[in-house]
Amino acid sequence: MEVSFPKLGLEFEINRVAFTLFGMDIYWYAVLIMTGFILAVLYAWKSTKTFDVKFDPLIDIVLVGLFCGIAGARIYYVIFRLNSYNSLWDMINIRDGGLAIYGGVIMAFLSGLIMCRYIEKVEILPVFDIAAVGFLIGQCIGRWGNFMNQEAFGSETSLPWGMYSAHTYYYNTVDGVSQKVGPTTVHPCFLYESLWCLTGFLLLHFISRRYYKFKGQMFLSYLVWYGLGRAWIEGLRTDSLWLVEDVIKVSQLLAIVCVLAAGALLFMGWNDIPVRLPRIRRAQNGKGIAGLGFEAEVFDLPFQPTKLWLVSHREATEPQTSQETPETETETVEEIVPEE
Repeated sequence: MEVSFPKLGLEFEINRVAFTLFGMDIYWYAVLIMTGFILAVLYAWKSTKTFDVKFDPLIDIVLVGLFCGIAGARIYYVIFRLNSYNSLWDMINIRDGGLAIYGGVIMAFLSGLIMCRYIEKVEILPVFDIAAVGFLIGQCIGRWGNFMNQEAFGSETSLPWGMYSAHTYYYNTVDGVSQKVGPTTVHPCFLYESLWCLTGFLLLHFISRRYYKFKGQMFLSYLVWYGLGRAWIEGLRTDSLWLVEDVIKVSQLLAIVCVLAAGALLFMGWNDIPVRLPRIRRAQNGKGIAGLGFEAEVFDLPFQPTKLWLVSHREATEPQTSQETPETETETVEEIVPEE
């Protein structure tokens, strides 16, 4: 397949198949997704001390999150395209394409929540922090799989970096009917999102090393950063899942909600403003609301300052050296020097 950026004078010959293994085609999309995943895991491994997360339970959580994320990405995509499938096999056959990144993110973090709370029994927020930064690595590299498949591009454009191939087109609505127009030069949305995620990774990495104030900060920052980029980039695409036709897209709405909710929590956490949420617990007297044995209570979400805690933790775990050693050595030397 020939892909070009005409105004830049660039041309590429691409093949969505990377190699064949035991008679089965292995696509670049899968290779790039796994490359991003491996690099994200390596980053997590190197960052465990910063976030005070043990690597052994973390890798278990990440592996479960990988498979749940793929399943979630497919479920999210299928739900909004049910009319396009004729059988259960069609719905689960991901080799024909159809993964929605937001579904993957949602399911990965839900599985991580369950793993942290009930299986590995580790603190949730630091794990989410380290996973969020790693997500940006995976998304930055994984989006190039869309380039190899010639998908996830935007509407027609005359900008210098407009992309062209036999598969680039856009949808135009005429008299209420969506019509396919092209091939033509279009916005390379995969490139926009890849660069956006790369910038976000560098930014969050810097913040985590210099300005990491509370647990959950990187996770909320990820939701804000990615949400801002996704809301903008999704507006350029014409192949998206619509919530309301020609009004708002599913991922756009979700991105906006994430930016507003996570932005508010980020502001409250940074300024040490307690976040109070309701929850249901078993009633102490056994009766509770309407005699059902449960009652409602309000609790503070644990946005705990992290830097001071990490400093005290490291002081407790690092071997301590005696500061009296030089004086002792001096006294010893003085004792063995004979008097004249």
